[in-house]
Amino acid sequence: MENDFTISLMIFNDWRSLKLTAHAGEDVLQAFEAYAWPVSYAEGETVLWEGDDCETIYFVISGMVEVYRTAKDGREHTLRVLRAGESFNLVPALMQNGKNLASVRCLAQTDLLVVEKKDMQSILDRYPKFAVRVLSELAERLAGMTGLAGDLALNTVRQRTASFLIREATNNSHLRGKPWTQDDMARQIGTVRDVIGRTLRDFEENGFIRRDRGKISLIDRDGLEQTANGDNTT
Repeated sequence: MENDFTISLMIFNDWRSLKLTAHAGEDVLQAFEAYAWPVSYAEGETVLWEGDDCETIYFVISGMVEVYRTAKDGREHTLRVLRAGESFNLVPALMQNGKNLASVRCLAQTDLLVVEKKDMQSILDRYPKFAVRVLSELAERLAGMTGLAGDLALNTVRQRTASFLIREATNNSHLRGKPWTQDDMARQIGTVRDVIGRTLRDFEENGFIRRDRGKISLIDRDGLEQTANGDNTT
């Protein structure tokens, strides 16, 4: 008498820790496990370049990456900083003949899981409920980019700098932050180093922050929040 055997694919990667797959069914996770492979990058290494053909999607397992675009004059603007649990390059992977919409480099030693776009498209075809989840994620990203565009157009550098300091202080409280240089801050806020320097000096003079050997401490968070909201004009 013949015995029937069911072979279940072992899942070694923690797909539940990733935002996109956290609530996916076991069959979806097994599909990702079958297709994905791990890669590691050192701090400062580039993962992909803006304008190249999109071939893969990336999931951040540990570390931190910066998603940025480069202007014709060479000036860079940071679109997002992504940490463990997040993913990138999903949008062009779902476009016909999509190109990478931005460049990505590592801000720390970073471990990624990589899935080819054809395999991602296969998963979406096979699991429509998960495809709906991906649509929700794309909608959230569109809302985030709309907010970023509005922030750059409607808020002053002073407001954006205050918001940045508050956000990074919160990240640091969860051991997720990193020491930013003034050049880093300028790329994320959408300005230049000199303006950041003047703004930080102004914040220090107003008693909002204290600077000591490159470290910034928030002294008056309420004052910064009022500034970020446009309620403080001093």
